Amino acid sequence: MENFRQSMGMGNGYGAYPHETFTETRARRKSVGAVLLQEPDNELGIGKEKGQSNDSFSLPFHSGRQKLRQMQRPFGRRSKIIVCLGLFLALYYGFVVWRRTYEIQVELSIFSKKWIASEIDSNQPLRGCFKSQEIDSRYNMTKHLAPRRYMLSPGISLKRGMACYDFASTIQPASEQPMEHIYYHTYWRSDLIPFGERQTATFLAFLATQPLSHSTLILWTKGVDTLKNNPYVKPFLQKWGKYIQVRHVDLSLLAQGTALSGIVRGLNTGNDIYDEKAWVDGDMVRLLVLWNYGGIWMDMDQLLTRDLHPLIEEEWVTQWDCYDKSYTALNGALMHFRSHSPYLCEAFHLMSTSPFPKPNSLTWGSHLYGKLHRHLIANNIRPFAVLPWCFSDPRNCRTDNRFPDPFSSDPKTFAGLPFADAKEGTRKGQDILEEKVSHIWSIHLHNQWNREFPQGGWIDRLLDGYRAQVGRVERYAELSGLISDGRIVLGEQE
Repeated sequence: MENFRQSMGMGNGYGAYPHETFTETRARRKSVGAVLLQEPDNELGIGKEKGQSNDSFSLPFHSGRQKLRQMQRPFGRRSKIIVCLGLFLALYYGFVVWRRTYEIQVELSIFSKKWIASEIDSNQPLRGCFKSQEIDSRYNMTKHLAPRRYMLSPGISLKRGMACYDFASTIQPASEQPMEHIYYHTYWRSDLIPFGERQTATFLAFLATQPLSHSTLILWTKGVDTLKNNPYVKPFLQKWGKYIQVRHVDLSLLAQGTALSGIVRGLNTGNDIYDEKAWVDGDMVRLLVLWNYGGIWMDMDQLLTRDLHPLIEEEWVTQWDCYDKSYTALNGALMHFRSHSPYLCEAFHLMSTSPFPKPNSLTWGSHLYGKLHRHLIANNIRPFAVLPWCFSDPRNCRTDNRFPDPFSSDPKTFAGLPFADAKEGTRKGQDILEEKVSHIWSIHLHNQWNREFPQGGWIDRLLDGYRAQVGRVERYAELSGLISDGRIVLGEQE
């Protein structure tokens, strides 16, 4: 056997193999193993991470820790989601509670300091229209100085609750006082928007709310023939032509003898007042018309709700909204001035001595009224009155007391009460709204001519009531023989 081993080269150990051969074999084995471990083998379990090998060995406490770590990973993600959701709900609940406790009022306006210095803070001298020798002989100074029966300006802000509407209800007509004839003026440009059915609501409201024997509505326009032949205007002129008129705006004629005559002459030399919103030309037209004829100016987007005769004791503009904006506090959408008023004379002076307004600006509107008001006070002259916001614009205030949107369906609540559904014996929000409509004088729709009143909404019901009232007047005129050639004549105008 020994001889056999020696003949085979085996001997007692590995001595028959050269040492270099053994070293080379080990190195080859390591290199092959390293290559195989780079790619895991699912069947052999080679190359898997620790704790994932099918045949790996680990102590019991090692495997328990690994299982616990695996269980904690998905639970950690869920806990983060739960915490975030809980935090969001807590913040939302906190905001709701805070909102019920506190009131948010945010308003951001940016004005040029240069403009403020020149238009707000500066007080240039007046023209002197209130001097006795300068007052136009056609101006009724007796009425200007006469004692007042009504208090039109409360002197404080009326933006809480129903205070403004309640104040309006204190002004009631005096039956023993003779009624003065009022001319109502408005303006329309058919080149911007054709006169349609929406615009007839202004006519309808006038006919239904004003004493027609002492009222005349004049629609001023650049295209008289266009409006007179308009299918929506023509029926009103045929039947109510005694009380509704269409007249041509001749700025040159209206501006004669005023400080604006030079501006009107310069309109053909580059300055154009006819902007795309009819703001600049509308602001000039209203002042010139009131200067020549006196009366009440109302924008075409006004729906009258009450007889305005009790308001003509004073000359006035209206408050823009209940917030008393710093530089746009006054509005001329509804205003009253007497013919050849010194207030208008001073307004023309400010217009003629100031830069020409930019298109679609408030320079000759709200900014002018505010500037004139400040200048009058600075020169120790009693200014014109400012009627509270709700008299003509009950939409421009807080969400809890302003009128509902005229172009939306009826709201769920008004004045804190359910609008339509209420318990027996309790008032509805609709009842409160209808009561407040009877206290104010006008609803300002702020143009929005492309929007319609929802069928069955509160404005639609208001107009239905106006149609019924106009229908009753027509039947009365027919039964009383007050219709001649299709035209209604209720009484002689003064």
